[in-house]
Amino acid sequence: MRMRNLAVSALVMLGIGAALAVACGGQDTVVEKVVVQTVIVKEQVPGEKVVETVIVKEQVPGEKVVQTVVVEKVVIATAAPAGPSGSVVVAETRIIPPVYLPSKQGTGFEYVYVNWGVFENLLRTATHGVTETPKTEEAIFGIATSWVAEPDQLKVTYTIREGVMFHDGWGELTAEDVAFSFNDGNREGTRFYRNNTTQVDRWEAPDSRTAITYYKPDQFNPRFIQRQWDAGSGNTPLISKKLVDEVGEEKVLTMMIGTGPYVVKKWVTDGEVVLEASTDYWREDGQPKTKNVNIVAISEEAVRVASLKTGEVDMAFISSKFLGDALNDIPGAIAQPVGRALIQSMHFGGNYWAKTWPEEGEEVFPREGLKADKDHVWIGDPRDPASMASSQKVREALSISIDRDLINEKILAGLGGPAYVFWPAAVRFDSPWWDDRWAIPYDPERAKALLAEVGAENATIPMWVASDLTALIDPEVGAAVAQMWSDLGLDVKLESTAYGARRPTLVSRSIDIPMAHFELVGGDADGQVYASMRPTSGANRGQETPDGNFGLPDILGLTIANKTEPDFDTRVENNRKIMDWSKEVWWVAPTVRGQQAYVVGPAVAEWKPTSFNLADFISPETIVMK
Repeated sequence: MRMRNLAVSALVMLGIGAALAVACGGQDTVVEKVVVQTVIVKEQVPGEKVVETVIVKEQVPGEKVVQTVVVEKVVIATAAPAGPSGSVVVAETRIIPPVYLPSKQGTGFEYVYVNWGVFENLLRTATHGVTETPKTEEAIFGIATSWVAEPDQLKVTYTIREGVMFHDGWGELTAEDVAFSFNDGNREGTRFYRNNTTQVDRWEAPDSRTAITYYKPDQFNPRFIQRQWDAGSGNTPLISKKLVDEVGEEKVLTMMIGTGPYVVKKWVTDGEVVLEASTDYWREDGQPKTKNVNIVAISEEAVRVASLKTGEVDMAFISSKFLGDALNDIPGAIAQPVGRALIQSMHFGGNYWAKTWPEEGEEVFPREGLKADKDHVWIGDPRDPASMASSQKVREALSISIDRDLINEKILAGLGGPAYVFWPAAVRFDSPWWDDRWAIPYDPERAKALLAEVGAENATIPMWVASDLTALIDPEVGAAVAQMWSDLGLDVKLESTAYGARRPTLVSRSIDIPMAHFELVGGDADGQVYASMRPTSGANRGQETPDGNFGLPDILGLTIANKTEPDFDTRVENNRKIMDWSKEVWWVAPTVRGQQAYVVGPAVAEWKPTSFNLADFISPETIVMK
């Protein structure tokens, strides 16, 4: 029986009263009890008595009585918490390069720096059991302990927590580090995948505990708190200004020094990451339970399954195609859902219909990828009504030829469902935001007729499904869609280029082919739908929604309005209008929604991954090994 390190003097005083009454006489006897020794009880052997020596002074003239009283007492307590122990091996599909400066990060997956416990965001929220993006009032304070938004909507002031230490002796995190991190991510020429240059002017630190973000006029985000935690696909990791100043940008670039629960011991791109529990992590409820976390890159799913079977790895992402067999072949293994469910959609790349980038006042039309010709029958030129009408029929044909229920049954093992909209909050039929008018029928015969109407029945349709995003984009779903399009008589060319190699064409708006991508299910109904399809400096989905030019509606304006519109109902109504328009022109082809999972081997006793994020390895500090 484990005992807490506890001074027992008070317990002795309470427990020996009856014994002393017997030893020292009746009610008229006044006894003064003095404890002369305090014993610290750490551990008790079953069956043993705890013996305390107590001096009792009876108030009888000229006489002192010294008496030893044996007291049996039971102390219910726990042992002092043990430090982290054991090690876990996690198989991931990829390991991105270690890049310290946000401005130099550009793969789009740098959120793993925080997910894997090395760096931290400015704020955090509940980490377990959350199926939708948490609301502002549900925030759990992180590096920032409080914040104040000014009524003029031009700045937000954050108070920065004391006692947060950078790894490897690089000192305490201050407001200067916070401002430096955000300013670096937004600086000129940044490659940061989550830069916020369109809304934020700058960050400042007037003192070591105060960080202020200054918004550009009319660009304040009423959902700014959600913007500061990792509620989907990353935010700015906080880095050390002192480290950058002393080491220099060139040498610091691969020095992964953060404030998270784990310290980097080794980081090899597409090889291995070795992490060790931090000895002075600040968050009491986030103390790492496992001492060492090794993350290895295994791109082939069959190899990940084999490694789980042999016990070489303890955890790995496994797609629905292999999930059932893996669980049957590994005694004691379980499937752990990770992240929110995902919508997988086909985006009709090349439909760049926006004339201007409103935030910058810059004309961007025509984009390089706008190729509305006989080789790109799904692309419409907004300057040509005939092209728009013809391409719309092609997009409709491609969308209604997808048997979404069959894909869910055969590929997702029935664990997901069809997806008809790209509005994450409305994708489920039981959502209060869903509307039956958005449903997409499965009608391959009508699809063939539509293609014949525009002379596209034998067209060549290239399709890109990234080979290295299997936790986010299921290549089997993409292959099934390709087969269904082939069944229409189309010549489908399936491309499996890695995302990193293709991403530059998304940034430059030169991609001109249908592509598979994803969106997180759930979230806030008033968020920015189609924010990934507007003119910006970063990557998008190969499409840009119209901005009111060329006789088209201002769909881009509705998306942008949801950044600053203060009324919730208005923001929701904006999204409804976007969905109505999307169905009318067959803007994208949502396909299925599904929940991703990791197979966790029998050596792992517990893991509580954050559940509102992407379907990646996360929350290593919660892992407990047997």
